[in-house]
Amino acid sequence: MDLTTVLVTVAIVGLVLYKQFSGRFVAAGNREIVLPFVIIGIGVATLAATHPPVTGLGIALLAVELVLAAGLGIVRGYAFRLESRDGWLYRRGSAALLGAWMLTIAVRVGASLVGDSAGAGALIAATSALVFGGSLAVQAVVLRRRVAADGRPVRPVAGRRAGAAL
Repeated sequence: MDLTTVLVTVAIVGLVLYKQFSGRFVAAGNREIVLPFVIIGIGVATLAATHPPVTGLGIALLAVELVLAAGLGIVRGYAFRLESRDGWLYRRGSAALLGAWMLTIAVRVGASLVGDSAGAGALIAATSALVFGGSLAVQAVVLRRRVAADGRPVRPVAGRRAGAAL
């Protein structure tokens, strides 16, 4: 991984963590699901551009990492606290969310270490954004289902046109 990729990855992860631990009102719409799919797209583009060597062991390691990342996405989706504030549903991170993120990062580091020692380091490095985006997508779907089942009102999305009409 080059320095630019590392810096972009750290910036994206930092932004995601900041947004998840700073409390915010839950808004209607699809905003929470957009970023994961942008990251998945970056992951697919990275994989296509790098053409890393693919081995059976590399595929197996990637499959294990994907399953663990998806499972941790489920855990993170359930780890948000949902409460009412000012009549609207409000979400914020919790200690359980922090623990799940620490495990998610540990899985990524572990996969990289095992991948490097098994000759699959290039494949694991090239799929970093793909795995991260997939995990975020699973988390967003779980959180979205929780919000839908909760029944408390969510803030409507204030569009640009609505603001212009005032």
